[in-house]
Amino acid sequence: MPKYLFGSHVYSSEHENWPRILQKGYSIKLRPVCLCLVKGDGPSLYIALARGQYILKRLPYSGPLHAPHCEHYEPPPELSGLGQVNGSAIREELETQTTTLSLDFALTKGRSRQPGATSEVEHESVRSDGTKLTMRGLMHFLMDEAGLTRWTPAMSGRRSWFVVRRELLKAASSKMTKGQPLPALLHIPESFNLDRADEIRQRQRESLARLSESTSARMILLGEVKAIEDARYGKCLVVKHMPDAKLMMTDDLHKHLVSRFAHQLQIWSQLEVSHLVMLATISRSAQGVLSIEAACLMNVNEHWLPFESLFEWELLDALHRSQRRFTKGLRYNLPSTKPLASVVLQDTGEASAALFVVPQDAEGDYDVAIEELTQQSNLHAWKWRAGSESMPRLPATWAEQQEQRDQQEPVQHVSDQARDELSQQDQAQHEPADHELSAESDEPDEAFEQR
Repeated sequence: MPKYLFGSHVYSSEHENWPRILQKGYSIKLRPVCLCLVKGDGPSLYIALARGQYILKRLPYSGPLHAPHCEHYEPPPELSGLGQVNGSAIREELETQTTTLSLDFALTKGRSRQPGATSEVEHESVRSDGTKLTMRGLMHFLMDEAGLTRWTPAMSGRRSWFVVRRELLKAASSKMTKGQPLPALLHIPESFNLDRADEIRQRQRESLARLSESTSARMILLGEVKAIEDARYGKCLVVKHMPDAKLMMTDDLHKHLVSRFAHQLQIWSQLEVSHLVMLATISRSAQGVLSIEAACLMNVNEHWLPFESLFEWELLDALHRSQRRFTKGLRYNLPSTKPLASVVLQDTGEASAALFVVPQDAEGDYDVAIEELTQQSNLHAWKWRAGSESMPRLPATWAEQQEQRDQQEPVQHVSDQARDELSQQDQAQHEPADHELSAESDEPDEAFEQR
């Protein structure tokens, strides 16, 4: 259980007065210190108020400073597409506790654009060089912020659309774009239940109210694709949990969508346990017909972890079966020609391991770029040349490393009892005593004495 230093006292989230502790810390703008590191000073956190709840959040750019096993840990941003957009397309303001997102797609009807412009092509143009988020970039940002790229064995069987939607809505709170709160522009369908069908439909109408302002208004829809079908005129897309609404597409838009996202659609068809997630801008005609204006598709596995290829899916499956702890890397605006750490393991001890799935058509510069990234981030690199070789053995966990060391070291003439005592003494030096979490520090007013 993570523990934090508030002034001169240590608390954990299991403390009976935890909400009051956070509220008091928030009122005086206290920066708690995370005690995840065994050596050195721990990184500071800040207390945020989101959707009526006080929560601890890491400071901008401080994720890699936490221990890999810490819940506040974040892999170095340069290992994913986040490094390209952080601080430019994504700007976090601590004073106002809001994050401003710059988007490179419109939310009002403007000058007509070519259908291909809706298809989220590989961006390396000036327009999408990291100063603005593409549709894929926004979808990846929300998945990261929602914690849906993190995995621990305890999460197995606990992710459903209800959980995914709840966390995505939390991630969207306190975010601004185009001068408006993101939640006002974003619709994520609620889990549909026939017993509550009328109230769910009413909440859906309220969520889509912006589209009633004008036929030129646009909203962002994030949901799971159920089917892409023929309509009497053109094509339509069906989103799960929106049984009464079919999203219309012109033949041209459908053609470009299928062409651009052919790989995603093929993977979705092949892996029946997977899901296909869509982020789209939608509009509504004066007659009430919903239409897709632009869209981006993303594959996720049965645990709602994003993946780009069947090789990445195989890697995620191996990690899940091995009960590993990790964070999935996402590409944001980064083109597929640039290296991306598919996964960063968080159970390998003091140093994390970055796992790279190297494409078959990768050139020599690809390996050089991987070496530069891992050296810069001080992480171990694991590479799998997918398609040309079998998956290499996964990096050992910290427990496996310890076991290997014990087997290699000469037998120590120390009793089991003595070893246990030494271990307990070592742990006591780095972890706060139980009495520090007891009733004597229950009152936040007394506890927040600055050191």
